[in-house]
Amino acid sequence: MSAATAALEPESTPDASGPAVPAARVRMAPLVERPARVARPPGPILAPPPVAGSDAIRRRPATPVGEIASPEPVRLPDPTKLCCAMVQAAVEALRGNRPMAQLARWVSPEIYDQLVARSAITQRVLGQGESTHHAAIRRIRLCRLGENAAEATVVVDDGPRVRAVAVRLEGHRGQWRATALEIG
Repeated sequence: MSAATAALEPESTPDASGPAVPAARVRMAPLVERPARVARPPGPILAPPPVAGSDAIRRRPATPVGEIASPEPVRLPDPTKLCCAMVQAAVEALRGNRPMAQLARWVSPEIYDQLVARSAITQRVLGQGESTHHAAIRRIRLCRLGENAAEATVVVDDGPRVRAVAVRLEGHRGQWRATALEIG
């Protein structure tokens, strides 16, 4: 057999269990040098344009993909309604008329832990609160101290007693959250 014929025919390798099995040959293409890529001058790659008809077109310009946009200041809403709802829920939770878990999104973890401890003591001393009377907000005085801070005093009608509550609210991830809460 000549060398030219041997290159065309597959080689056979003996298998222990039977007849010879042809071995596969891999042919490699000759190496060809490719021309070097021409580097583009560095420039911003713009993000895809917003969908037509959306408000994003008018609000902000396109940000280059490689750059991080400076966060736009989040304008927090008026905290008065949230403050009233949170104080009412806190007073009712202390009496045992409302689950304490409802306050978790409105207060900081430290305040939540204090409320849980105080609620346990209150319910142990006064008994489990099954009153049908809900706390009612009589008056609220709220003062905004800046874009991300506010303080309020709230007068709450809590059945047989009237309570005074002091609250400090601070912006956290675009929402108001109580960082200080004193219930009298």
